[in-house]
Amino acid sequence: MSCAPRSRRSLSWLWVGLWLVVACPVEARETARFSNEAEFDVPVGLEARVQHWVDIFARYSLTEAVVHDRLHPEYVLAVVPLRTGRGTELAEIKERYQELVQEVARVPVWGTSPFLHLFQVPIDPRRIASASDRIRVQRGQREVMGKSIVRSRRYLKRIREEFRRMDLPEALAYLPHVESSFNSRARSSAGAVGLWQLMPGTARPALRVDRRVDERTHPYKATRVAGEYLQHAHETLGSWPLAITAYNYGLTGTMRAVEAVGSTDLAHIIARHDGGNFGFAVRNFYAQFVAAAHIAENAQEYFPELVNENGIEHVVRKGDTLWDLARRYGVSIDAIRRANMLSRSAYLRLGQRLLILG
Repeated sequence: MSCAPRSRRSLSWLWVGLWLVVACPVEARETARFSNEAEFDVPVGLEARVQHWVDIFARYSLTEAVVHDRLHPEYVLAVVPLRTGRGTELAEIKERYQELVQEVARVPVWGTSPFLHLFQVPIDPRRIASASDRIRVQRGQREVMGKSIVRSRRYLKRIREEFRRMDLPEALAYLPHVESSFNSRARSSAGAVGLWQLMPGTARPALRVDRRVDERTHPYKATRVAGEYLQHAHETLGSWPLAITAYNYGLTGTMRAVEAVGSTDLAHIIARHDGGNFGFAVRNFYAQFVAAAHIAENAQEYFPELVNENGIEHVVRKGDTLWDLARRYGVSIDAIRRANMLSRSAYLRLGQRLLILG
C-alpha cells in the first residue's frame, strides 16, 4: 500500500534534481585522440574517460560544477551553475545528489526508467541508484586550461628540443598542463614544485634543492630530470600509458599494480586494481594527459580566442594598466583580457607576463 506514495514522492525529487541534466544534456562526441604519436593512443575502455576530461578542461567553466560517478567519471549526473565556487558550496551539491540517488534507489526500476528516459539521462537508473557513495563534484577547468595554453608558449619549443635530444616522444611536453598548468613556481601541498611537480627525492642529486636554492623551478633543468624519470619508467614498464601513470603513482606502485592484475593494459588495471593508494588521481592521470594533449594540439578548435600564436610578451611593470597597454600596442582591452584569460575584476601584478596578440 505504501509503494505508490513513496514512488510519487521520489519522482518529485527527480523533477527537482534532474532539471540541470535537461538543461545541460551530455552530448555524444567523437573520442579525443592525438593527431599523431601512436604511442599515446587511448586504451580500449578508456575512450569515454578521456572525453570526460576534454569536457572538464575545455567545455565546463569554473562557474559550473560537474556531478559524476567517482569510479566512472564519464557518468555525469548533472552540471550545476555555481554561485561562489567555494568548497562549502561544492559539499552542499554533493550532499544534495547523494540524497537524490538514494531516493532513486528506493523507486522500482519500472517507476524510474520511463521517467528518466524522457530526460535522456546517460546513465541506467540502476547504476544511478548504486552510486550514492561514489558521487564526486568537479569544477570545470576551462579558464585554467586557457591560461595554461598561454603560458605553455614560453616553454614548449625548448622542452620539445630537449626531448628530441633524449629520443623521447615530443608529446610528453604537454604533461605540465596536467601537473602545474605550466606554472614554473607551482607548489603542491605534498611538496612537489615547478612545471613538472618534482618531489625533492626525484630532483636530487641532479638538481640543487635546499633552503637557499630550488632548481626545480628552473623549467629546462627540471625538464631534463622529468624526461629521465619518464624514460626509465618506459624502459621498465614497456608502455607509455603505464610510464605516465608511474609519473603520478610511482614506479614501484605501478609495477605492483601490473603484477596484482596480471596485465599491462592500463584499462584493465584501472578496472581491477584496488590498491590502497590507487585512488582517483592515479586512475585518471593518463586520461587527463591525453585529453590535455589533444586540446593543446587542437587549441584553435577549443580556444579560438587564443589561436594566434604570433604575439608579444609584456612583463608588467610599476604603473602599467590595461588601458595603457592597449594604447601602447594598438589592441583593445578586451583583446588583452581574452588572450590572457583575465576576468574583468582581475588586477595586474608586478612581474606578470601578458601575451599581446595583434
